[in-house]
Amino acid sequence: MHPFMKAILFFTTIVMLISCASEEQSADEIRTAELPEVELNHLFKLDEPEGMFFERIQFIQTDSEDRIFLADQEANHVLVYDETGDFITTIGREGAGPDEFRAILNMFVDENDQLIVFDMANNRSVFFREENGSWQPEEFVSIEGTRFGVQTADREGNYTLRQSRNQMPDPGAYWYIHVLGAGSLDEGLIHDDAIEFREMGYLVRDDGMMNGIPFGRTTLLARGHDGKLYLAWNEDFEVAVYDAKMEPVDSVRAAIPNQPVSTEERRERLDRLDQFRSLASEHMPDTKPVAEAMWVDPQQNIWLQTHDSPEFLVLDSNGEPIGSFDLEGERRILHVDGDRVYTVLSDDEGYAVDVYEVRL
Repeated sequence: MHPFMKAILFFTTIVMLISCASEEQSADEIRTAELPEVELNHLFKLDEPEGMFFERIQFIQTDSEDRIFLADQEANHVLVYDETGDFITTIGREGAGPDEFRAILNMFVDENDQLIVFDMANNRSVFFREENGSWQPEEFVSIEGTRFGVQTADREGNYTLRQSRNQMPDPGAYWYIHVLGAGSLDEGLIHDDAIEFREMGYLVRDDGMMNGIPFGRTTLLARGHDGKLYLAWNEDFEVAVYDAKMEPVDSVRAAIPNQPVSTEERRERLDRLDQFRSLASEHMPDTKPVAEAMWVDPQQNIWLQTHDSPEFLVLDSNGEPIGSFDLEGERRILHVDGDRVYTVLSDDEGYAVDVYEVRL
């Protein structure tokens, strides 16, 4: 059987198993309150460079020298800091030139310390490499007629491509369908339909207005530093692991329970979604998903944002729990690298980016 058909069947089987999973709770379920506390120590805050402001920080990455990269979607540039939090330089600006951006949709650093930025508006992924303190664009990946962006890459130059196709949502509950394909710097796009996955569930009115489904399900997607890709439908926690060529290499399961949606929470969400009350009442699930977000560090530990308390859970590569923790206030994790956790807080005063040392 062709390896890509195997990939399709592998992922489809996992989704079917998850969809049919029993609601019965197991005695081995992981509850974060019963786990050792993961110790986080605040190291430093990343300051805005002189004359600049954080406008919309959506992606944070690090490389082998512990340099820190912040992608600002509104300003259309990447800010670079050293391992102590001192500002180094800026990569890119708004425009269509080789080192310019118009809409940064994804950013990561691969095993070769290449910075890879997918610019959706310019329809290309740009591979940057540092030379004598300057980051220069060296490779461009652009698939004619599509919006495929590089999602992950391995040391040998194989990469996974992600496409978000144009879709017209039907009224009711609607999930956007995305496609993962495989390619390489030598051959370009090899297959453009290896795996389809659902993401971003919405309530859609007859007039086309949309709103997210409260406690809706989605596909969690995380990138391993070695080019692996981790996918899990968050009704249950069973992760399908693929290499950069989109061939299945592993699976990880953990007994993380869905949390019930209380009567008060349900009422509050319905009141908040007054214009979508009927749809929300019909499609809001009775339980919260096992996790809202997922990250994988270089040691292949899996970090999850859950609906349990404490909120964050760390699993090892076999799905065994390591510990749990909370973050102060409404902070969100944007990146983990095993030794550090990189967080962002956004409010009326702007963005605050804080770095914590972690001890597992």
